[in-house]
Amino acid sequence: MSNDTPKSAPVVGTDTSALPLAARMARGLRRAVGMDRETRWNREYAEGGWDWLRNLDELAHHCVLAGYVSYLKPGGSVLDVGCGEGVFQEQLRGAEGRYLGVDFEEAVKKAQHKITATTHFAVADMNEFTTTEKFDVIVFNESIYYLHDLMAGLRRYEQFLTADGVLLISMHGKERNDALWAEIDAHYTVLDAVTMQNARGIKWTTKALVPPGSGFTLRPQAP
Repeated sequence: MSNDTPKSAPVVGTDTSALPLAARMARGLRRAVGMDRETRWNREYAEGGWDWLRNLDELAHHCVLAGYVSYLKPGGSVLDVGCGEGVFQEQLRGAEGRYLGVDFEEAVKKAQHKITATTHFAVADMNEFTTTEKFDVIVFNESIYYLHDLMAGLRRYEQFLTADGVLLISMHGKERNDALWAEIDAHYTVLDAVTMQNARGIKWTTKALVPPGSGFTLRPQAP
């Protein structure tokens, strides 16, 4: 950040101190020998290895998440953690007021043509991302698996939520993810949950949640 940046400007970037010392050392070693996830994913994105995320059979969970934004926080600000090239962002179709997507360099490169006054992308590892901004909605769309420590990572992201902010999470319906949902459900209040299955038999569960002490109030629901 340049020295002439206004003090009021939001800070967006990475914070390696968010990782424990041992994790920081391991991260440095992996990067030194070219074995880290960032290197691999950057290569795969550059080679089109993640283009399948745009397939029809991937559409459902993006649409449910976008529907949650439209219903729960219309016109709200959205932080999309592990955004890829912004496939989910395309399904928002103006439901959001402001959008920030976070991912590795090559994925974000593919999203540059989408940048507007209210749509931005930041290059960062989700485990190290930091910002002084607050968001009405934080989304983990098939990305939460990559938090080094699930609950510590989620609690760190809670500081980026507004007082009445909402957390949206989507995960594959694999048995190994049941334990992740159990940890999440024990800490957060579930506003709604949807499980869906595509024509190939692949399942997802998508949930809208709020953290303890949230000021969010769900609009009255018909009986």
